[in-house]
Amino acid sequence: MSHITTYSGEDFNPLSPNPSQIKITDIAHALSLMCRANGHFMRFYSVAQHCINCAMEAKARNYSKKVQLACLLHDASEAYISDLTRPVKRSLDGYVAIEAKLQETINRKFIEEALSEQDWVQLEEIDDDLLVCEFMFLMKKPVFETAPTMKGMLTFETLDFGMVENQYIQLFNQLTHVDEDNTKLTKDQFLSVGIDGCKGKWLAVALSNQGYQVNLFDRIDQVCDYYKNADSVLVDMPIGLAESKVEIRPDTALRKKLPGKASSVFNTPCRQAVYETDYSTSSNLNNEVLGNKLSRQSFAITPKIKEVDVFLQTHPEWKNRLLESHPEYCFALLNDGNPILENKQTSEGAAKRMQVLGKYYPDSFALVQETIQPTKLKC
Repeated sequence: MSHITTYSGEDFNPLSPNPSQIKITDIAHALSLMCRANGHFMRFYSVAQHCINCAMEAKARNYSKKVQLACLLHDASEAYISDLTRPVKRSLDGYVAIEAKLQETINRKFIEEALSEQDWVQLEEIDDDLLVCEFMFLMKKPVFETAPTMKGMLTFETLDFGMVENQYIQLFNQLTHVDEDNTKLTKDQFLSVGIDGCKGKWLAVALSNQGYQVNLFDRIDQVCDYYKNADSVLVDMPIGLAESKVEIRPDTALRKKLPGKASSVFNTPCRQAVYETDYSTSSNLNNEVLGNKLSRQSFAITPKIKEVDVFLQTHPEWKNRLLESHPEYCFALLNDGNPILENKQTSEGAAKRMQVLGKYYPDSFALVQETIQPTKLKC
């Protein structure tokens, strides 16, 4: 038999590759089920995850889209001929030639312009750097004496196969799709907007069944004006500030709904404290009104809380339209009522949240990478 049968049903000859039979769905599916390091890592980590990490690291280093795509595809030949460990591969000239021919065919099909010498240097550098990181995280063993400095958001946790397969395809589409009209939202679609404060601005992500938008605004009133026709507008910021102990916020009730994650619900400052600009004054005032001091973390976001409060006081039409949301409670609801206990700043915590989002919104991975990677927002 001179061919293999691919996931999509193609009878494909790896020794004489036909470009028309090479499909990204086959590549993504096969690589998501294939383990790196010949299966010797402490836990499953797929070739597809490695390729996604390489592509995202290329993006974080501000390399061209061509290099990002090349990073995503650099192990695509393994979808058709599997892989061999480096010591064995180097001694089999026949295999090396077959792999090179197949990979060249894949590159010519999906990458419009040939890679330059500099492109290859960038790709190989990222591939080697990822190898070092993978062995550090998954084998607890250094490969080289000096660890590389990585700029991207890398995930080494074991992820659902289907999720990784979808991420691979989404990233491929993002890097090869010229017409970006899929990110434009029309007025007759159901539109839901999520808002959060970050580094002196407001980040807004708008979702519909037709696409998504990511925008930055200077002020909350600009966000609300831009999305004034939205069906749902949620903001991760306290709304409805207490001015005395008898005025009840939902914070205590929310903590009870987040067992193991109650600490993610911080004490909302009183309105009087929010309007102070000095930390000591604000904290002492909060203690007088509500009976507890104000943490530095809470005080740091009081300008944003005040901005929302002023907006709602001066724009009563937005009361009960601009609604308060809490991300960890949302994740718990989406996760069958179970809070995600892992810290969101860790790779495991980020991976679990992405896995939950992916169940409900197929483009979650592409959206998050497009939002976080180029802007380095801290929200």
